[in-house]
Amino acid sequence: MLYYIAVFVTAYLGSSAAARTEPEPDRVCFSTAETREKILAHGLFEPFRVVRSAASRSHAEAIGVKLCRWSEELVYEMSLLRRDGRVIHVFVNAKTGQVIGSKNEH
Repeated sequence: MLYYIAVFVTAYLGSSAAARTEPEPDRVCFSTAETREKILAHGLFEPFRVVRSAASRSHAEAIGVKLCRWSEELVYEMSLLRRDGRVIHVFVNAKTGQVIGSKNEH
């Protein structure tokens, strides 16, 4: 399973519970190269680590992750596939690693 997560993180990085569950209107997502730069420049959590943790908590497999800026906050937006076929979206603060929201989880 870890292999698949690594493949999905690599393939989808940069492509296209909390009070917030939806991205803010001034949302900008970053390319893979920009994401690497932001991780180094801002000391962000590694996406693989964040995705693995969220997938484990949700009993799901990662199908996509990207780093986005919501206003001034850097957020990992993750898509996870549950065994029942439902796709859920989890939003994690990239600096702290804390889940700040989700969509379709219940």
